[in-house]
Amino acid sequence: MDNKIEHKHGGNPKADFMKFGLEEKPVLDFSVNLNPLGPPEIVKSCWQDLFEAIKGYPSVEGEGIIHFYQNRFNLPYDNILAGNGSTELIYLIPRVLRLKKAMIFTPSFHDYTRASMIAGTRVTTYTLIEEDAFAFPDPRSIAEMIKDMDALWVGRPNNPTGTVISKDVIIELAKQFPEKWFIVDEAFIQFVEEWEKNTLLFEKSFSNILVLHSMTKYYALAGLRMGAVVAGRDVIGRLKAAKEPWTINGIADRVAPLLIDCKEYETRTALFVSQERDRVYHRLQGLDGVLPFLGTANYLLCQWNAIKNLDDLLRHLISNGIYIRDCRNFKGLEKNFFRFGLRSQEENDRLLHLLEGLV
Repeated sequence: MDNKIEHKHGGNPKADFMKFGLEEKPVLDFSVNLNPLGPPEIVKSCWQDLFEAIKGYPSVEGEGIIHFYQNRFNLPYDNILAGNGSTELIYLIPRVLRLKKAMIFTPSFHDYTRASMIAGTRVTTYTLIEEDAFAFPDPRSIAEMIKDMDALWVGRPNNPTGTVISKDVIIELAKQFPEKWFIVDEAFIQFVEEWEKNTLLFEKSFSNILVLHSMTKYYALAGLRMGAVVAGRDVIGRLKAAKEPWTINGIADRVAPLLIDCKEYETRTALFVSQERDRVYHRLQGLDGVLPFLGTANYLLCQWNAIKNLDDLLRHLISNGIYIRDCRNFKGLEKNFFRFGLRSQEENDRLLHLLEGLV
């Protein structure tokens, strides 16, 4: 593949205002995929106390985040490594494991590719296609694809498609190839219905599965950068030995334990996301110019067919105070694909109304 290493992160409203020659103004940003309920109330109510954390050094290894994973998910201390969001760990893993060849399904989070290439890993991609609703290949096909690979990267749910490879498939492959690494990004897993039955976080018997998890998506705390990798004790030890100290800031270190007892927030999130995702998807199905793909997370991938150039849609939306994620820089999504994260019902209706006005 192309050896050029690029940043391909998401939306930049300011850049699009300039691109379209429009005067900059506030927008509803649908390009981010955070919990539509916003941060838990306990974070807001404790903010003045949390502010005190800026006066001293945080714990060296992010003990507050480790404490969260121990107590919220009942995971052993030695199986957890805290990170400055899961992205820090995405870059750490291929460097420490010294991966030579890695398989990545695309379209997907670009940092799997970028992190691998920076570490000197040769990347092979397999493109999921819209004709199959971006479903993953069958286990036998995947086994054939990765027979000469050191590792497989996969998002569960995959971003930006929202599709999920079966937990059983990953376990089957991990058993079949104990010498290979299976790096599974579950940053959005808590938005999946019955997620505790679907997650790989609790599969402790596989030393070759690494599960990345993000607290910042689900708890709408992206600015604090909190996440972890959960894996076997030996691999966590290797990663910890190579990781820089003090990458978790003091406020994040204190916020994490507050999130252990947010059951009511989690219940409301599950109900709202499930109902609102289905409601918005069915509204989109009624629009001739929009092809929506039903995912499992808190965002929806769509293809714009009403007008040839997606820029026409982007210009119309941003001029009306709505900003969505242009997905044309994802491999396989060049043909007018866009994605938006769910927000409040009123805000989602505003986006739907603008879409309906163009088709």
